[in-house]
Amino acid sequence: MNKMVIFILLVASLLGGIFFVAFTPGGNTLFLPYLNSYLKENIKGARVELLKFSLTPGSLSAVAKVNDAVDLAAQGPVDLWDQSFDLSYTLEVQKIESKALRIDKALHIRGKATGRMEDMHITGSGEAFESDIRYDLNLRENRPQNISLSLKDASIAQMLVIAGEKPYAKGRMSIDVNMPTLDPEHPQGEARLQIRDALVDAALLRQEHNISLPSDTAFGADMTARAEGETLLAEGDITTPLATLALSETRYHLKSQKLNTAYRLDLPDMAKLKNIVQAPLAGRLAMAGNVVLEGERVDVTGITHSLGGEGSFRYRNNTLSASLKEAEVVKVLAMIGEPRYLSGKLSGTVEFENVEKLAGTFDLKSKGEAQSAVVKKVLDLNLGKQFDYDMSASGKISGQKVYAETNLDTTMGKLSMPDMVYVIDPGSLHSSYHLYIPDLRKLQPLTGKQYRGDMDFRGELTKEKDLIITGEGKEFDGSVEYRLVNEKITADVHGATVSKVMYMLGYPQVLEALSEAKVDYNFATQRGRVDAKLDSARILPNQLTMLLKQFAQIDLTRERYNQATFVSTMDPTRFNFDFIAQNPVSHIKIMDGILEKGSERITASVDMRYKDKDLKAKITGTLKRPKVMLDTSSFIKSKLDNKVDTVIDEKLKDKGGEKVKELLKGFF
Repeated sequence: MNKMVIFILLVASLLGGIFFVAFTPGGNTLFLPYLNSYLKENIKGARVELLKFSLTPGSLSAVAKVNDAVDLAAQGPVDLWDQSFDLSYTLEVQKIESKALRIDKALHIRGKATGRMEDMHITGSGEAFESDIRYDLNLRENRPQNISLSLKDASIAQMLVIAGEKPYAKGRMSIDVNMPTLDPEHPQGEARLQIRDALVDAALLRQEHNISLPSDTAFGADMTARAEGETLLAEGDITTPLATLALSETRYHLKSQKLNTAYRLDLPDMAKLKNIVQAPLAGRLAMAGNVVLEGERVDVTGITHSLGGEGSFRYRNNTLSASLKEAEVVKVLAMIGEPRYLSGKLSGTVEFENVEKLAGTFDLKSKGEAQSAVVKKVLDLNLGKQFDYDMSASGKISGQKVYAETNLDTTMGKLSMPDMVYVIDPGSLHSSYHLYIPDLRKLQPLTGKQYRGDMDFRGELTKEKDLIITGEGKEFDGSVEYRLVNEKITADVHGATVSKVMYMLGYPQVLEALSEAKVDYNFATQRGRVDAKLDSARILPNQLTMLLKQFAQIDLTRERYNQATFVSTMDPTRFNFDFIAQNPVSHIKIMDGILEKGSERITASVDMRYKDKDLKAKITGTLKRPKVMLDTSSFIKSKLDNKVDTVIDEKLKDKGGEKVKELLKGFF
């Protein structure tokens, strides 16, 4: 009996001690360090510290701090024998600070946790990221199930900061999640993300990534996703004023981390991309393709019909292959922001073996016609009613240089540039060239005058700060060397046959000679000068020579002049010219002659002397229909003088004849 009493007293004392440790304030305080030690050892990924803990046989109250930022408080009835509870809790984050943003009262949530440790039901609602948040889930054997989460109109900037990013965007987003289970290896469920009336922070994006947007650009998104086993499936749209991106058949494999998605990109107005790509663009571009991301592997394909024909590309691990088939040139010009001065088809391929280093090859071909009205308006060039072209260019790209062989065959002529080198930065160009014009008459719309014959030139072309073209040609039985610097040209003509030059210019062939000439001309001001020395010059038959032969029995076509000069100055409306030819027997002078450019009207006074005969003439009319008026007064006077002298000498002889001569000459 005494043993039984001692046993009961011992059990009572032990139970009393346990009650003191577990269910009294003093015992809770004594027990708190052991609980924190247990939490530290068993909770991974977060730092949890119990600040207050109170347990009685029928209730629990606790306050904890998570990661020094989150305050968690829970209280409510518990049944220790049944191991059940019905707790109310609050979860608060007073502030989140980062270099980019400070968030005050980011989280304020109230909820309930009921059930048992192996099977509990957790609900919550409140404010998170300046939005309403609600969630509901079951926790069975520490595995979340039947998860429902709703976040309405949350702050995008705050969400980015929480995710460790800078607030590149501001606005609101909503998230709805429903998952039967949260199994990292076999997830199930679906989610929806909606973004409306959001803005990209253009200044921050430019500062951090050197991407220039016109301004704070609005965007929105509507994405849905669902989990099937080890694969996440998604689809949706991302819209901005610049572009719309639609994603479909998106698949992400959790174990392999492989992403595969189809996409459609629509750029309704490419002019808005000018600041981003640093180039003028225009028109609409729609493209569809596929994207594959797996580790460091990137594989992107695309096809577009926005340029007419078909354009396609494939980017794969820093290589690029692109092609155009029968694209419409007007659409290509519009896309790159150029006037639509050509129409036709464009085909070609580009192969980059290394996109980062700009190393690859290209082959382009285009055939069509010029839009003369647009060319006239934009470039002030008249190409005529029909101007066809056939162009080809091929070569390679290495670093910052483009090496190309280019050929252009047009209605007016042929141009080949076999060794063109273009340096992308700073944008310089160098090439040899060959220009052949088989029929100069076809240049009439461009020059405003019908020339004749052909021309063949070869030389060098350089474009850096200035455009410099040098060259030479075997023309007019001689040679021409020239140098063009921007709009100014200088040329040296050696041994050219003047009659062939005049034939080419469409002028009457009135002179035959070998010429040494210097030409200076400014295409912008239409002003210039020609200085020519003529050797073996001979006047060819014309109205003037025929009149002289008929009236004065003078045949100038038989004369040769080895000291002839021709000087002409040019302005936008006319040519002013001087011509001097002389030999021991005769001379011809035209001073201050005028030839009007548009009408080709000529005005020239001719002063001639043949042996002892002085003659004058005036040329008017046009080059095609000149009018020559011979001034005979000086010639007649000379004839009369000679006749009078003869008569006086015969009649008066030495009886005052000389005085009579002087007296009579005063009348003529």
